[in-house]
Amino acid sequence: MSKPSYGFLSPQPYMQSAIDEMSARIDVKVMEAKTWQADEIAAHVADCKDKGIRSVGGFAQKDAFHHILINEGLGNAAPSRLSFLYCMNKYLMRTLETDPFYFDYVDPLKESDDEIIAKITEWPFMLKNTSLSLGRGIFKIETPQDLREVLKAYREDTDLQNLIASQYASYLDGVDPASLPEIIPPFVAERLVDMNKAIEYCYEGYVTPEGKVVHYALTEEVYFSNHQALGYVTPPISIDRSMADKIEAWIEDYMGKIAALGYVGQFFNIEFWVMPDGAIHLVEINPRAAHSYHYNYLYSFGSSLYEDNFRLAAGQAVEERTPWVKWREADPYRFTLIALITAKEIGPVSDILDYDYVQELERDGILVRHTRQRDDVLSEADMTAAGVMLLQIWLVADSKEETIAKEHELRRRIYRRPQRDAVYPSYWDV
Repeated sequence: MSKPSYGFLSPQPYMQSAIDEMSARIDVKVMEAKTWQADEIAAHVADCKDKGIRSVGGFAQKDAFHHILINEGLGNAAPSRLSFLYCMNKYLMRTLETDPFYFDYVDPLKESDDEIIAKITEWPFMLKNTSLSLGRGIFKIETPQDLREVLKAYREDTDLQNLIASQYASYLDGVDPASLPEIIPPFVAERLVDMNKAIEYCYEGYVTPEGKVVHYALTEEVYFSNHQALGYVTPPISIDRSMADKIEAWIEDYMGKIAALGYVGQFFNIEFWVMPDGAIHLVEINPRAAHSYHYNYLYSFGSSLYEDNFRLAAGQAVEERTPWVKWREADPYRFTLIALITAKEIGPVSDILDYDYVQELERDGILVRHTRQRDDVLSEADMTAAGVMLLQIWLVADSKEETIAKEHELRRRIYRRPQRDAVYPSYWDV
């Protein structure tokens, strides 16, 4: 019998080993989708039907809407435009949370500085552009002057305004205007969370074509004390299975509202905080699976996120024993950490990292994702508050203690010079 075929939208180089592993069971067709234009989407749909491709999967933010458009064309269940809009707007997604902490909308084109300043009830606070991703457009606002400067910059950035408007026009093509929320703002103001007290988690789940929420996996996000990301560990180490019921109830409450807007036949990725008192609060939702966690679930539990995504989108049965179920029921598993290797200094990347050591890791079979190349030269323009991401490295261990020890050794050996300000949280000390 021939293997079933699925389309993989714009895979990145580090995903090749996953494609090779899946190819023993399914036929993976690599696809490149560039625009949302109707003629291009129609061509992709026709090509899929020609080749017997049952569904497509998009795992990066830029591929999430292509995932919907092409699967719709193939007759598969896919998220509605309205539910996608709520997932793509950081203000709208918060309006569905049952017990949110402080937030409010900010619209610099419809409100004056004084009107916005007057309505902010918590200072300092976080101001986030509701549409941007990858950490862009996020500001810590401490004073009214800070706020005025950000608002002024947005009002002057007509290119950004036009980009956001064109994206929304595509998302909402054919949607009844009467069904849209009254407020779809470009910014949200929200509580500034102390990341030295709250812990962030990344939850993966999906909604069946019939609208049932299914629990898939949970990963803990680890940060240095200066809020710079250290890495992502699966399963979590700061909570145990006793929290599972509470997390399931919170997810089902929140995602039930997203599903009611038409979010079906797709994975979703939710980041949330667990506060010191145990309360759960939304960080954000992404309308797709988180592609880098595929390897966490594969190494820790033997599950294939990509393959499960293809099957779900095609309306086929997905493996019932998800990583979440295996974790809840104490099946054997390993810990997998994506160690994030960043730089906060300018100059050649090869002067910052020891690439002889990187090659040693790769020869030992450790997966390394190169987000920057060794010959790149970092400039001040590249710098963000968190620095510049250079590598992501997957470490696998049998215990949380071994996981932490491996990460310490990696970070000690990979940098040519010790990194400033990288102070470990107390629970990550060895």
